[in-house]
Amino acid sequence: MSSGYKPISSPPVEVGWSASLEKTLDTLSKSWPEVALKVGMTSATHPLDLAKTLIQIGHEPIAPKHTKTWLGRPALALPSVFLYMGHIKRRDGFLGLYRGLGPKLVSMGVSSVVSDQFAQLWPKSQYEDTEDDELDDEQKRQKAIDAAIKEIMERFAIIVVTQPLHVVVVRAMASFVGRESDYNNVFSGLVSIYRESGILGFWSGMMPRALGEALTVALGAGIAYGLNMYADKNLKSYTSHISSFLAASLCYPFTVVSHCSIVSRSGLAAGYPPLMPFYSNWVDTWKHLSREKQLKRGSSLLFRYYTGPQVVIDGKAIPINPRMNPKKEL
Repeated sequence: MSSGYKPISSPPVEVGWSASLEKTLDTLSKSWPEVALKVGMTSATHPLDLAKTLIQIGHEPIAPKHTKTWLGRPALALPSVFLYMGHIKRRDGFLGLYRGLGPKLVSMGVSSVVSDQFAQLWPKSQYEDTEDDELDDEQKRQKAIDAAIKEIMERFAIIVVTQPLHVVVVRAMASFVGRESDYNNVFSGLVSIYRESGILGFWSGMMPRALGEALTVALGAGIAYGLNMYADKNLKSYTSHISSFLAASLCYPFTVVSHCSIVSRSGLAAGYPPLMPFYSNWVDTWKHLSREKQLKRGSSLLFRYYTGPQVVIDGKAIPINPRMNPKKEL
């Protein structure tokens, strides 16, 4: 049997846009407990996401402390994400921890609608409803390929539609740095994007985000397929979680680059020197962050170390970037 990709066999569902949208809204109305739980979880974890996003764009308001690694090497310890959240609360109050939550919930709602529409209109693959036990190795491989392609295309659809809202969310969070108010709500945020960046600004940072999502799905599917081929049957239920975690970790730099690209030259203080260099495009952003060893910033939330250029003087690590020198909290 050939190992090449086979076209998806079943035809698209014959459903008009208005009819499928009505079905989507009906589905969402019936699953309101799940929606409420998702909204609650998103709201509860938003302060963590806010601090992580600020770390990703390079904002470090609390100076690092001199310390040593487990191997005894001099290092600069950065505050944990919880200390970072404490700084946000001290400066902006409790509600300051929820900066950007409104646009995020709107984006989440739109994503759910797009996802459900996609599920209705995308044709089923040949083996989608067939159990793995009933398939041979070639058919299992084909099923995995079809599923990965479907998920990638679904994520692409969601990204294209929601990227303007995602830009509002990230810039609303970045507004913490300069205390701007242009992105306090969705409408003013969209107007600000057009004013500062033009029509293309609505899709700032989309390319690295889309590439990261596609690679995450592809790598996750490949790792899961490999693990399932050799893993014990009782362990197969965990392979998808393991593969997703590994793939997300490997593709994490795309998120950092995307968020920096969204904030760069945005009219916000966080997007200009000395807080952020001028970036011409996302590739330039990647190259600079790679040189500075900053592509993984924000990936560790509890034990954080400054990994940028530094020298060791008298047994202490000294950052070359003067903004990172030990000093009082901003």
